[in-house]
Amino acid sequence: MTFVRKLLAQRRVRAARAEVSRAPSPKAYGTLAQECVAAGLMSEALSTCEEGLSVFPGNDLLARLAERLRRQEREQRICELRRETAEAPRPALWRELCGLLIEAGMLHRAEETALEWKKALDDAEALLFLARARCQRYLADRGRELGKLSLQTLDESSKCLPSDARPWRLRLELLSRIGAWRDALGCSAKLLEFTPGEPELEARHRKLQGLSEGAPTLDRALIDVERTGRFPDEPVPKTPESGRSNAGSVRPILRGLAQQHDVHAAMYLKGSTVLMQGPKGATAERTARAVRAVLESARGSARRLGLGQVSQIRLQGNFGVLSIAPGELDAGAIWSQGRLEPRREEALMQLAGLNADLGERES
Repeated sequence: MTFVRKLLAQRRVRAARAEVSRAPSPKAYGTLAQECVAAGLMSEALSTCEEGLSVFPGNDLLARLAERLRRQEREQRICELRRETAEAPRPALWRELCGLLIEAGMLHRAEETALEWKKALDDAEALLFLARARCQRYLADRGRELGKLSLQTLDESSKCLPSDARPWRLRLELLSRIGAWRDALGCSAKLLEFTPGEPELEARHRKLQGLSEGAPTLDRALIDVERTGRFPDEPVPKTPESGRSNAGSVRPILRGLAQQHDVHAAMYLKGSTVLMQGPKGATAERTARAVRAVLESARGSARRLGLGQVSQIRLQGNFGVLSIAPGELDAGAIWSQGRLEPRREEALMQLAGLNADLGERES
């Protein structure tokens, strides 16, 4: 960032702070957070969102922005830990790295990292994190073979950490979730050997005693979950009345943006699908392909360089300004002639992370 741009960014941050102090509102907090991001003040941006949520609990814009900032902060720390484990590996670094990957839902990467940890240091705790990652994958996938692999990894972890209760607690959660109450009862009994007299565990043990009569075997429970796609504690899903409710909330935002005199196009992208207001016909197709190419290129470059999640993309030239706000699975984009005003940036933030069900391809 050049000196002049840095100075301008700092001025905008000061002006946004003054606005929050003068007239606090979700929009004012969101604008301050976005100006902090533009100025590279990521910690202040996140603390601003958290302060805004304490004043305006449940605000959707601030919640989504805070989640994106947390995700970016987590990605940055993951990159740092990757470098540190490559230079001077030690258990505390591997432990934090695996924990962050699991927290971020990067379960395949967490598995690979736990296996690298085990190979590098022959640390038994790596098996526990490997089991955690595989259990989380099973809970999402619900396939019988993955469930068996998770339990097998827990067996290995228990053998390598005989005095550690954590593998048994993880096993108890997994067995209880799939409805293998008889096996869960044996697991709770083992845990009571580690922590005799623990009130919560004793209450759970008594409950499992009542559930274990007539409970399915472990294999039967795994088969039932795979067949139905549901765990015993989950209700039967209702048939949705409409799968396109979120798509309806996208279009008014796009229309409102496109009606502004200096906006050439407003877009919502998810996968191969694009909703667009502005250009029509072949021009719309070309614009959609070009914007998608910019988005994919930015995401790919960030991954290759180890920069983590992209939070903002902005191209400026004699064509105007192309602003893209990527969500985890989708993105909002505006092509305008003028600068990206706070209200437009707020609209972009509303689009990013909506994950609307758009059905068939539209553009």
